[in-house]
Amino acid sequence: MHLISSFTSSRGVRYPAPDVARGFMLLLIAVANVPQWSRVPASFVGTFPASAADAWWVFIRELFVDHRAYPLFAMLFGFGLMTMINRRIASGTESYLQSLPGADAGREPTPQEEAWAREQATVDARSLVRRRGWWMILFGFVHGIFFPGDIIGAYGLVAVLFAGCLARKQYTLLYSAGAFITLLAAANFLAMGFASPETIAVWSGAQESQFTIALPWFAANIVEWTIALFIQVLLALIVPAAVLGARLADTGIIIHPERHRGLLAAMGIGGLTVGAGGALHSALTKMMPISAWPWDFAAKELFGLASACGWLALLALYAGGPREDGRLTGLRRLASAVGRRSMTAYLSQTILFGVIFVIVPLLVTGERLWLGPATAALIAVAVWLVTVVLCVVLERGGHAGPFETLLRTAVARSERKRSMAPPAVQPISRPGA
Repeated sequence: MHLISSFTSSRGVRYPAPDVARGFMLLLIAVANVPQWSRVPASFVGTFPASAADAWWVFIRELFVDHRAYPLFAMLFGFGLMTMINRRIASGTESYLQSLPGADAGREPTPQEEAWAREQATVDARSLVRRRGWWMILFGFVHGIFFPGDIIGAYGLVAVLFAGCLARKQYTLLYSAGAFITLLAAANFLAMGFASPETIAVWSGAQESQFTIALPWFAANIVEWTIALFIQVLLALIVPAAVLGARLADTGIIIHPERHRGLLAAMGIGGLTVGAGGALHSALTKMMPISAWPWDFAAKELFGLASACGWLALLALYAGGPREDGRLTGLRRLASAVGRRSMTAYLSQTILFGVIFVIVPLLVTGERLWLGPATAALIAVAVWLVTVVLCVVLERGGHAGPFETLLRTAVARSERKRSMAPPAVQPISRPGA
């Protein structure tokens, strides 16, 4: 029996909160990533005096955006994976049961057959997640050639490593892995805080190492992407955030925010407040002539997960629950169109940033474009708005994002058929027989 691979059910109810959250999350991603494109090289330091607008923007970005956008992205990724698994298991179980002998005649399946059907559907879901993860790693590799800060590959690696645990809902193992990686990440962040400024600059990507400088740009990007791939999964908060998002998918908190307004309001305000408090001293060092504390980086990173929870809660509240007609209006409609095409929007940001900061300036002046933080942030907002227009046009035409279509097709066509036989139907014993 062959089941068609799909990530979401077109026949099911579409819950707006995850899509709206993804759409606005991509705005945070654009704002967080643009400094990597407009990063002023060491030879230019001092030629761009910081303005008051730059200083205040960096302060705000440190509190609410930096190291807060990627765990939000990871939570939504985990949420999407578990939603996909739940739908695949439900539809797959039904399909396997319908394939049993006598099902067409109305024969009720035995408990043994029901367990068999669910097990086969679970194996299919695990295979689907793992195949999707491998393809995402390939997509991320190609993207990383042009932008080593790519995050698709890291999420793909998470899917490959934890497909089995997610499909079987082995939350004890998932929680344990998340806690272990959180401890490793905390130790890594503290080590960076106590390291020399030069080491921190290279480690965080703010300054290229001598090794990568000696390589061609594409080879240097591949090296940086490969190193970042494992650092993001093993020494950052992607796994804990993805596990949290997966667990949320098995609750009604995000898909039915209208039923949990008080909880989400507390999570939103509390999460952003705690996250901002963890990054406050680090942000103040960008505003005032005060020395950084060795644990500033660790606090900013670890409390970033609280901020991500806060952002998700507020965005879910804003999106609201499902509508009877399934229609959204205003900013919700625009954000939902982007969220349903998040990979296309994310990769389009790289294309647009590359054109704005690299290709056009090199053709016109022979040098890359270097901008202050506030101006670069405005360009990031403009780039996000362009992706909004692109996604709305696709939405009106009834088209999925091109990169979503490419990924979906690759995953479906790489599926291998499994040979299996349903359990033997045990004859019903009769009294006195």
